[in-house]
Formats: sequence, structure tokens, C-alpha cells
Amino acid sequence: MNDTIVQEVRDIRAAIAAEFGYDRTKFIAWAREQTKQRKALGNTRPNKKLETGEAALPPEPRSAACSLPVPLPRREAQKRRAFL
Repeated sequence: MNDTIVQEVRDIRAAIAAEFGYDRTKFIAWAREQTKQRKALGNTRPNKKLETGEAALPPEPRSAACSLPVPLPRREAQKRRAFL
């Protein structure tokens, strides 16, 4: 079974490995340097919604039904356990 996407990924991976002489240490050092450079520039990835002309919507507020329960103080929790 030949999957063209899997083969393409394998070919790209082999090309990258050959570019760094099959040395993981060189590749990792390069990747870390690229990450530092991107972080120094800030978030340079464009907002896809702004590219299409749509306004970016703020996130919807969480409803009370899906919020996490607030832990009870220790004594209150002990009282509830004793009652149950």
C-alpha cells in the first residue's frame, strides 16, 4: 500500500537529515536558533480571519455550567462528608 503523503513526508525527512549530515545535534542546534529568532521577532504569524477581511471575534465567555467547581474549605468539606 503506497500512500503519497507518507512517502512525501519520508522524502522530506530524508532530505533534512542529509542537509545536516545525519547529525541530530546539528539539527537540534539549528532548530533552537530558529526558535530564538522567531521569539525575538514576536508573533509574526498573521491572523487568518484578518487576512480574509473578517473581524477576529473575542472568545466567548464560559458559562457557569461549564466552569470548574470551587473547592470548599476543609471544614465545610468534612461537614458534607459527615452528612452524606
